Amino acid sequence: MLYILWNMIGIEIAGFVSSYAKKIISKAQLQAVLIIANLCIAAVGIQGAITTKNNILMIISCVLGAMIGVKMDLDGKFNQLGLFIKSLFKTADENFVKGFITVFMMQCVGSMAIVGPLNIGLKNDSTILSIKIILDICSTLIYGAIYGRSVMLSGPFVFLYETVIFLLAGILQPILTSDVINEISAIGSLLIFGMSLDLLGVIKLKVANYLPALLGPIVYYMITT
Repeated sequence: MLYILWNMIGIEIAGFVSSYAKKIISKAQLQAVLIIANLCIAAVGIQGAITTKNNILMIISCVLGAMIGVKMDLDGKFNQLGLFIKSLFKTADENFVKGFITVFMMQCVGSMAIVGPLNIGLKNDSTILSIKIILDICSTLIYGAIYGRSVMLSGPFVFLYETVIFLLAGILQPILTSDVINEISAIGSLLIFGMSLDLLGVIKLKVANYLPALLGPIVYYMITT
């Protein structure tokens, strides 16, 4: 549980420090960093997506997930949440919501965000979460310099997300097998790749609407086992 807390603290500190980096880096440098950072996200997304061992499951999960997500208007709800939080800050700019959603998606949609808390809850092993803390700090520093302190809002949400998995570790263990986690991670990586294309201006993609796709592998393996 302590490492989950450290994960949030690391994000908060990195987000706070990044705002000062933004003041000393020129707009041209920030633009260059934004492009290369998003290209790196695209590469990571592709690398993770191709680890799927069930292409049909990925396709069906994403199609049904998109239909459910659009019906529920998850992207709209995410933006409403971001706008509500933005209204609480007088100095918030137009990048406030984008910074929050981008960093939150990166830090919560992936295998480490699932396996890390599970390993602590079941094995008292903090190795994976320790690595995730470092990665989250780096991503917060980079995107905090680009979008501002709104990236700090990801910290409490990451803490809540990982805490729930940690507390439910015993219940989730039979469901979240290595195969299920692999497929969830592959779909999550595909969504991250899609998010990078949106950030690069290649396509307009409401990534949050596809989040129900992450439940596809769980439902599939519960039915087939």
